[in-house]
Amino acid sequence: AMGVRGYKKTNRRVPVVLLEDYPSLGRKGDETDVRPGFARNYLVPQKIAAYATLENLAMHAVERTEEELARQAEEERVKKVQQLMERMTLSFKRLSKDGETLYGSVTAKNITQGLAKKGVSLEVDKVELSEPIKKLGEFAVPVKIPSGETMKVPVFVVPK
Repeated sequence: AMGVRGYKKTNRRVPVVLLEDYPSLGRKGDETDVRPGFARNYLVPQKIAAYATLENLAMHAVERTEEELARQAEEERVKKVQQLMERMTLSFKRLSKDGETLYGSVTAKNITQGLAKKGVSLEVDKVELSEPIKKLGEFAVPVKIPSGETMKVPVFVVPK
C-alpha cells in the first residue's frame, strides 16, 4: 500500500527504552516498540526514550535496580516509622504556677525533638498542633507520618 508522498507504508517498529514515564507507552525503564518516526522525531530528541541498544539497556537496568532499592528502603523506613509511632508516647516536665497552667509551654518543635530522640525524625510542620500546650495533663497530638496518615501521639505534660 502506498502511504503519504509515495513512501511505502510499513508497520516497521523500533525498540526503545523509556527514560521517563510516558502515559501511552509505560513507566521509566520499560522497553517498548514504537514507529520509527515517533522515536526519531519526538521521543529521542525530547529525551523521553533512547534506542534500545545493548549499552542503553544495560545502563537502564542498573538505574532501575537502584531505583527499586531506593523505593524499597523508603517503604521500609515508612513502615518502621509507623511501627514506632504506634507505641509512641512523649512526656515533658514543665514548671507550673498553680498545678495547672505552665510557666512555659510545649511547642510543636519540642514534640519534634522528643520524637527525634525516640528515633522518628520529622519536620516540625508534620506536628499538627494548633497552638502550644500551656496546661498540665495528657493531650493527643495529631502527627502526619510519611505514609500519609495522621496518628495521634499521647503527650503527657507533668509537673517538674
